[in-house]
Amino acid sequence: MLMSFPTRTHIYSLAPVGWALRAAGHEVRYVGQRNPSEIDPFLQTGLDCQWAGGDMDIALHRRYAEPGNGTANSYSPLSETRPEKLTDDFVADVYRSTTGMVQYFNRDRLLSETLRFARDWRPDLIVWDPLMYTAPMVAQVVGAAHVRMLYAQDQNARVHFEYEKLRARRPDTDWPDPLADWMSDWLGRHGAAFHEDLRFGMATVDPSPACVRLPLDVNYLPVRFEPVNKPLAVPDWVFQEPGRPRVMLTLGVSNRQVHGYEQASVTDLLGALGDLDIEVVATLDRSQLSSVDRLPSNVRAEPFVPMNEVLSTCSAIVHQGGGATIGNAVVNGVPQLIVPGTTWSERSSAVAQQERGYGLYVDLADATAERVRELVLRLLREPSFRRNAREVQQEMLATPTLADTVPALESLAGAGRSLAPVA
Repeated sequence: MLMSFPTRTHIYSLAPVGWALRAAGHEVRYVGQRNPSEIDPFLQTGLDCQWAGGDMDIALHRRYAEPGNGTANSYSPLSETRPEKLTDDFVADVYRSTTGMVQYFNRDRLLSETLRFARDWRPDLIVWDPLMYTAPMVAQVVGAAHVRMLYAQDQNARVHFEYEKLRARRPDTDWPDPLADWMSDWLGRHGAAFHEDLRFGMATVDPSPACVRLPLDVNYLPVRFEPVNKPLAVPDWVFQEPGRPRVMLTLGVSNRQVHGYEQASVTDLLGALGDLDIEVVATLDRSQLSSVDRLPSNVRAEPFVPMNEVLSTCSAIVHQGGGATIGNAVVNGVPQLIVPGTTWSERSSAVAQQERGYGLYVDLADATAERVRELVLRLLREPSFRRNAREVQQEMLATPTLADTVPALESLAGAGRSLAPVA
């Protein structure tokens, strides 16, 4: 059983493990909320779907997530890693905010309908998206094994361990654990008890580059990132040798679909790239371009492109720091400039990549056209970025595939015990 947050990036992130398990002869099914605007991505995976929990209301989600609306919303700066920013109040607020987000996405109707289905279908293994805590809770009740699969850097675990450090250095204060309390309450009503592996799964399948993986006490199972993008015919121009360096500009689809706006300025980003002697492939739709007076002559704007194929021809990519975009760039050995958003792991992933030497980043507040232009030129002109990107690409390609991992998942499903990384 696969449980995904019902938007494109999340659906696609779980598809490869579903394909690997089905190819090994297992019955695989997505279970969860129906998002009326995102039915196609589920169907494009070729895997069965079972709706539970009613429809996801994107408009309601957008109102919930608006900054400053007084709710514990998903725009808390989860990606913050600077020590001077991690004050006690900040850490406590982010942990409470994260728990509030989890509860919002895993409400009683989803929990009860998923439990009812699982009792009938009796899954042996539930693979879950880091937002879908319904999965481990239901698994605990029905006795199934459960494994998380990350779509980006592991912010759930990082936030948890920051909060644990706060509790350890301030033992004089009563620091509640709202996540454990919420899970314990629901589990208790169904004859089960909270266990620590419900936080992060019996194992966590992680397709991130090694340098992005966090050094945390989590049972990580590293796997090779497998690009999954919107199925598209590959246009002829992709395979034509570009006469000058080709640079992709993308802000992903999550903000566009779920939040309804971009954090980075499209005008500034296009202004940064428009007067360079490069070819820009910009995955921007009409709404994202509405504030742009004139599209620079060196920019090809497309709402969607076959990202994996286009990146194989690119010299650099500029993006917002989403996990899928990072993965696509890594498997193609492309240097990255990240203008990180604040909704998940964008900034901390960007810092890790810069430290590894195959990428650069500039924070939103500093992302002027001049600064972005300067950094893109560095990526194009300094050979070390391409060389290091190729090294990280080879590291990723040497990582076990999900097909390699299937026997370990089968063992876990059969025995219900913790999983050691595949050699």
